[in-house]
Amino acid sequence: MPTWYYRYVSNPPEVKQIVDERKIQSVNPTTNYLTWYTPTRYRDVDLAEEELALPYTPTHRLGPIPDMYVANMDVPLRLTDPAYGFSGGGLEMATSEVIWLCGLWNFNPGTWDL
Repeated sequence: MPTWYYRYVSNPPEVKQIVDERKIQSVNPTTNYLTWYTPTRYRDVDLAEEELALPYTPTHRLGPIPDMYVANMDVPLRLTDPAYGFSGGGLEMATSEVIWLCGLWNFNPGTWDL
């Protein structure tokens, strides 16, 4: 049975890249574009921010993304460490590979942008 992954995004340049290029990849060069995912489909943005210890409240959720698209993990699935004043404890993994878009969900107003 496949595992499905999601990416939570709050960075406007990354959202623009997703919309314009249909490419899922971090736009942060300081992490060598390492892109983080979770198998957890959060419906509550505050819970996603807390458990994934995100620096900003997510504005979008990408996915579901089948595990065959994230097969090459640079960071294997693990528990999220506390950061940014949040407890962490969610599940996360990361890859430096580009993943092509499967879906872009806009939490406000609750619609698909693509």
